[in-house]
Amino acid sequence: MKDYTRATNVVPIYDCKGEKLDEIILKESIMPIPTKRGGYSASGNYYKGAGIVYRNHLECDKNSNIQGEIIGKNRLVYENLIVCHPGIVGKFGIFTFRHQPMFSDYEGGCGLKEKKIVDNNSEFKYSAIDEFIDIIPTGLENHNIYCYRLKDFKGNLDDTVNLIKYVLENDWNTAWDKNLWEDIESFGLVRDVADWYKGNDFKYKLGTVYALLHSLYAKDFSMYARLLLKIIGRYEFDKKRMLYISAEIVIKYCKCFKDTVYYNYLEQDNWFEILYKELVSGKACCHLENDDEWNWVRDYYNKEKEN
Repeated sequence: MKDYTRATNVVPIYDCKGEKLDEIILKESIMPIPTKRGGYSASGNYYKGAGIVYRNHLECDKNSNIQGEIIGKNRLVYENLIVCHPGIVGKFGIFTFRHQPMFSDYEGGCGLKEKKIVDNNSEFKYSAIDEFIDIIPTGLENHNIYCYRLKDFKGNLDDTVNLIKYVLENDWNTAWDKNLWEDIESFGLVRDVADWYKGNDFKYKLGTVYALLHSLYAKDFSMYARLLLKIIGRYEFDKKRMLYISAEIVIKYCKCFKDTVYYNYLEQDNWFEILYKELVSGKACCHLENDDEWNWVRDYYNKEKEN
């Protein structure tokens, strides 16, 4: 396996067999980051979509044309297979097959969904991106490399509270099963703004808060407790109650839901079943690019709860 801890300004493009199809020459060298599709230059610019050191990719068992060797299982139903092309493991570049079945992004590249990153960045107040330096075509359909610089920002949990309040009051949402805390820079800024969309439905807002709480809970119990103390004045570690708390936070910052059916949900004995249906009727990660194609996932989660 080649050592790609070294800097390079060449991003090769390969097919699944490792045949080189083309290459992109960057203006400056980057050092690839393990498991990430890109790297930083010595000047501090980040090149998103500028290749990856290939290990494996994900597939869905509903796909009848899976290519590669199935090497494991993943917990998410829409990308439940871990697949590998053994001949290219350790190679660095962009590879002309999808990393995940629900997104058009080639392995190591940025596809159609990522085009939102520029427009969303100009509108999203708490974006971690300071400025775009360059947008570099790759020669692959709908695929670009996005060169940008992150803001120099030192935050704390007050900034997390401000972020939550901002997205709820301004109708910004993301997927309910996204590892959102991993994407937050310095407590209060969002790096990947391409995964955000506008909408004022309760189910979307519930999913956004749930994504943050669920991912923070998995990362740091203490910080999870401190954040809840700041917002609602108490904390609980029962994972089932996380949905209830998420709904509380939505209603706290979105006054339009107060004294409505959504507020009444919290008074019902079957609040968990009601809120769960709201959550899974929203958008999981698989719905961010092609919602209709993956609508069956909502049915799956509802049936799973019934069983």
